[in-house]
Amino acid sequence: MSTAPDTAHGQDSRGPDEVVADALENARDLDLATLKALSHPLRVRLWDLLVTAGPATSTTLARQTGESTGSTSYHLRQLASHGLVQEVPDRGTARERWWRAASGALRVRGGGDEYETPSGGEVVRAFGSQWASLRAGSLERFHGRVIDRVEPERWVDASVDATSFAYLTLEELDALSAELGAVLEKYAGVARSREERPSTEHRRIEVQVLAFPTIDPRDEGVTADA
Repeated sequence: MSTAPDTAHGQDSRGPDEVVADALENARDLDLATLKALSHPLRVRLWDLLVTAGPATSTTLARQTGESTGSTSYHLRQLASHGLVQEVPDRGTARERWWRAASGALRVRGGGDEYETPSGGEVVRAFGSQWASLRAGSLERFHGRVIDRVEPERWVDASVDATSFAYLTLEELDALSAELGAVLEKYAGVARSREERPSTEHRRIEVQVLAFPTIDPRDEGVTADA
């Protein structure tokens, strides 16, 4: 997200709804053409690497993805043409550009006339599937490091991986989402003030927040366990 209060030095008096609304005020709603460009499997992976790991060159990204430098360079330029990535100023050479993800939050609403077509629906579905796969893969790699005992125990203990199920009203779900978003924004706002990794004590943390309706098995004709 693009803006946030500095909550490190005092209590934020705003409510969760206000915090989230302010943070999303400058968020960019992706149009179908931009989402289609991002939905390419390699492009969404390149963009994700720039978001999660920071600036990189096409050569570095080629090594990380197993693609050729020519391929990563081409797809980075396509992402840049849609304002999703940008060159890092005053870094690199004429032969080797540095790229970073564009700042600010992105939102995929999936609404509007351009999305209300079979092709528009397929674009949203393709992006959603790839994005979910990337996030699931990130969590799986963390679990692997835990199982292999290569992740320091104190970092494992400080992490959380919890799933809960509850019957909520629409209003309660809306309130839950706002509160979770406000907590995330509190820490993300502080982190955004740090251009680079401040020290070896700092690690990039991925926070996955999901809260969504599911289908009750009984509504699908499946007998639920007593």
